[in-house]
Amino acid sequence: MVETEHILTLEQVIAFTGGRLVAGGPGGSFARVITDSRQARPGDLFVALLGERFDGHDFMGQAEERGVSGVLVHREPPLAVRSAEGNPPAVIRVPDTLKALGDLAAGHRNLFDVPVGVLTGSNGKTTTKEMTVSVLRLCFRCLWTPGNLNNRIGLPLTLLHLDPTHERVVLEMGMNEPGEIRALTRICRPDAGALLNVGPAHLGRFRSLDEITQAKGEMLDTLPAESVLVFNRDDPRVLSLAESWKGRGRSYGLSEGCAVSVKGVVEAGLRQQVRLVVEGQEVTTELCVPGRHNLYNALAAAALSFTLGAPPEAVAQGLASFQGVPGRFGIKPGPSFTLVDDSYNANPCSMQASLETFGKISGAAPRVLVLGDMLELGAFSAHEHEELGRRAARLDPALLCVTGSFAQDVVRGASGQGCARQRIRVFQEPEEAAAEILAALRGGEWILVKGSRGMALERVVRAVEAAGGLGNAGALAARATPAFKEPWEGS
Repeated sequence: MVETEHILTLEQVIAFTGGRLVAGGPGGSFARVITDSRQARPGDLFVALLGERFDGHDFMGQAEERGVSGVLVHREPPLAVRSAEGNPPAVIRVPDTLKALGDLAAGHRNLFDVPVGVLTGSNGKTTTKEMTVSVLRLCFRCLWTPGNLNNRIGLPLTLLHLDPTHERVVLEMGMNEPGEIRALTRICRPDAGALLNVGPAHLGRFRSLDEITQAKGEMLDTLPAESVLVFNRDDPRVLSLAESWKGRGRSYGLSEGCAVSVKGVVEAGLRQQVRLVVEGQEVTTELCVPGRHNLYNALAAAALSFTLGAPPEAVAQGLASFQGVPGRFGIKPGPSFTLVDDSYNANPCSMQASLETFGKISGAAPRVLVLGDMLELGAFSAHEHEELGRRAARLDPALLCVTGSFAQDVVRGASGQGCARQRIRVFQEPEEAAAEILAALRGGEWILVKGSRGMALERVVRAVEAAGGLGNAGALAARATPAFKEPWEGS
């Protein structure tokens, strides 16, 4: 859960949200905004959100018992809250508490004249955001999205941490339904917006890739006219959206004509030595993360951070100091095998990128693949998982472990591509896969673990790590910047 640490007045809350004070007296203030009553303490404003499996209004009594100074509600609160003795909380009623949370964040953001950068895309959002922050922190005191708290709850709560000491803000925007990107962009009022790519993520919630393109393009509908659009010129769908943008733009990519591009890339083991060109200025940097997809992430970060005021030299230094994001293709070498932890999430594009990069860096070593379902693909699920099986088989794995509701589709694709059935294992629990892998190891193997977040494949990673005495390749390179603080603490 994200919490704020500044002071809001009751009058500001009412003005920002258009709410109506239905209980309590005027003139109050709030030290934090929270959405989890278990974390409530005196001085807080508790926002009673309505979710698919919960209703925050059911926990207003708990929040009141913990001494909150106010509650934001969309229906009449219990009498006990409205008539509490002593110092009862202020009760502000709004038609929609989720929208009100966004309105509160938007109003708060408008109090500050600070450059805000946002980014969205089907793949690479969190990695690109962390790369961008790694650059900007060399020059500015920054606020940024912690982890991937990029939805209509996490983004407003992050933005509510903004205070006068912050000099730059970097926010990640995710979406799984139409209208979400539009709402988030409106809340942020960004000075720069980056559109990374469009791919088949959340297909189960959309009827086609065209609808996903339209949903990502909502950023352009709400991006202020004076803002700069940062876009991937090599992605045809992104380019088609960018061509409709009437304001300033900054392209990036590997093709000719991009404002931010590369003159050359040398792959050195697990690293990439890159000659970057940023608006005609050439700098050299080194990425400690492999893969073409990470090269694109770095280009996006370079373009966005430069747009937000970082000079090319800081871009090079910040990218070189970036050490990766946990669960996103983290390479963990051990005494007898190497584990690649890409367990955080998966969709067809990220799965393809992961397999291609893994095949390249593992060389001639025996390969073990642990693959889980790619969720939220709807009617496309069977087809995409069968295609996943075919891609996996092309790596000639010594062992292919699969799990999930679509495991048999992966098996069918792999078998059809020539993977021997005796090399394939279907497992139910992550610990089963770990035991299967450890029993099969002979030394020198490379192991890739990847699947959607709901598959909990980090449990496979933990079990294999515990048995193998693994390290972290990132620890081999010294950071050029101080260790990260919490995103709202600045730097």
